[in-house]
Amino acid sequence: MIEFLGSRKLAREKHESLTEVEKIRELEKEKSLNQRLETLIFRKFKEIGLDEKMSEINLKLDQVSQKMDEFMFMYDSNCRKESTPTARKIKVKDMIKLLLSQHGCLSAPEVSRLAKLSRTRCSEYLKEMEKTGALTSELNCRKRYYKIRQ
Repeated sequence: MIEFLGSRKLAREKHESLTEVEKIRELEKEKSLNQRLETLIFRKFKEIGLDEKMSEINLKLDQVSQKMDEFMFMYDSNCRKESTPTARKIKVKDMIKLLLSQHGCLSAPEVSRLAKLSRTRCSEYLKEMEKTGALTSELNCRKRYYKIRQ
């Protein structure tokens, strides 16, 4: 009985090792077939002239990519440039300075009512003027009051 089990174990190991060898052979066959197929395809590409066309296409794609990069760089640099203030902007800012010098301290809704501007546009001007240093602001409860920087 022990001899029978031992012979079965040897047979199973032999079978497993054969299947592993067969798997390795199959993989090697696939690799060699793939290599042959690649060489045939490359030969056919050369016969037809596709390899040259592919290199031309790659060159054109590189050129387009470079142009896109240049365009994006120019677009980014143009977006970052500060726009020069228009005449209207300068007049409105001067009017806001005049109102603040007359009244001392005003909130954005009060300035917008006196200057006859929309509240959002007036708030934009006030924030811009505060950022440049022309005005200072104080927060009182929920209202922000602006005054000319001394």
